[in-house]
Amino acid sequence: MSNLEKYRNRLLRCTRCGVCGAKYDYFAGIFRVCPIVDHSPGFEAYYPRGKISIATEILEGNLTYSEGLANVLTACSTCMNCAQQCGSTDAKGDPLINTPRIIEAMRADIVDLGLAPEPYVAISSRTEKNYNPYAEPHEKRTQWAEELDAQFGKSDIVYFVGCTSSYRRKEIATDTVKILKKLNIPFGILKDEWCCGSPLWRTGTRKLAEKMARHNVEALKDAKTVITSCAGCARAFLKDYPVIVGDLPFEVLHMTEFLESLLDDGKLTLKEPIAKKVTYHDPCHIGRELMMYDPPRNILNAIPGIEFVEMKSTRENAWCCGGGGGLKISNPNMAINVATGRLGHAKEVGAEAIISSCPFCKTNLFDAIKKTGSNLQMYDITELVATSIKA
Repeated sequence: MSNLEKYRNRLLRCTRCGVCGAKYDYFAGIFRVCPIVDHSPGFEAYYPRGKISIATEILEGNLTYSEGLANVLTACSTCMNCAQQCGSTDAKGDPLINTPRIIEAMRADIVDLGLAPEPYVAISSRTEKNYNPYAEPHEKRTQWAEELDAQFGKSDIVYFVGCTSSYRRKEIATDTVKILKKLNIPFGILKDEWCCGSPLWRTGTRKLAEKMARHNVEALKDAKTVITSCAGCARAFLKDYPVIVGDLPFEVLHMTEFLESLLDDGKLTLKEPIAKKVTYHDPCHIGRELMMYDPPRNILNAIPGIEFVEMKSTRENAWCCGGGGGLKISNPNMAINVATGRLGHAKEVGAEAIISSCPFCKTNLFDAIKKTGSNLQMYDITELVATSIKA
C-alpha cells in the first residue's frame, strides 16, 4: 500500500486557501510562510498547496509518480511552517493538513518505486555502508572524543553525538564534552553510535532509517538519560523512534533542556562575560516539531555581557535556515538562498551573531555567511556556554 494512503481523508479536507504558502501578520511576526516560494521556478507545484494537489491527484489515480515529480518533491525543507500557519487542527490539536508529513510519504513512495533522485540514493548508500551520510569511515566517528579522553561504554547519562557533530561540526561535540567534564557529570559515549536516521526518514528511505533506530535503541538500552546537542537527533528520538520501536526505555533531552535544568538547580554557573549582541535562530527540528523555545533563550539570558535581541520571525513563526529535510543535499543553492534570507532578519535587528542549537543550522547559515561575505558570526549555543561556564 502507498505510504500516502494514510493521509487520504486529511487531504480531502484541505480547502486550498493558500495560507500555507504566504501569510503576513506583522504583529505576530509572520512574514510569508514557505521558504521555498521565493527561491523556486514559481510554479504552483513547488508551493505547499501545489504539493497537496499533487498528493490528492496521485491518490485519485489522475497522476503517477515519475522522476520529474520526484525532483519537484525534493524542493521542501520540511520546516513545518506551512502546517503551523494552516490553523486547521484535529481533536488532539495536531495539524490537520501536515504537508511535510505528506511530502515525506510521497518521498517514501518514490524510494519504494525506485524513482529516488540521485542525492537521495547517495545519502542512503553512504549511510548504509558507513552508518553516516558523509561517507566518513565509521571507525573514525569517535576519534575526536578519544583525543579528549572521553568515557565510552555504559553510563546512566549517554551523550548521543550525531553524525554532523562527529564529522563536520566537531566544535559542538568537543564543547559539549568540555561542559560535562567541567561540571563533573559522569557520562558515556557510544563507541558504535549509528546515524539517528532522521535524514533517511526525511528523504524517504524508511526501512534503513528503521534499522538505524533499532540499533541505537538497543545500544542505549542501559542508559537512563540520553542527551544530544543535535536538534535533528532529538527530533528523531522523540518523534520518529516511538513510531518505529514504541516507548523508549530512557529519557531523551536536547542539550539546551539539560543545561537549563542545571541552571535551575544551581549546578551550572555562567560567569565569564561575552560582550556580544546576539539573536537566536530556532531550529525547526526542536522548534515547531518539539516546541523547545524557552530553554535556549533562558541560557543566553544567563550569560553576562550578552545583549539578546529577537528577530521579527521567531519561535513558532521562525523562518527556516534551509538546511534540513534533505534540501541542502538535493537543492544546495536553494538552501543557501533560504539561509541568506535568515541572515537578513538578523541584520535587521542589529545582531552581531546568530546563535542556534543545531549543527545543520550552523552549517547552512555559516555557508551563507561565507557566500555573501557577511560580517555576522555564527555559533552553536554550546560554544557560548563553554566559554562562559564557571564550575
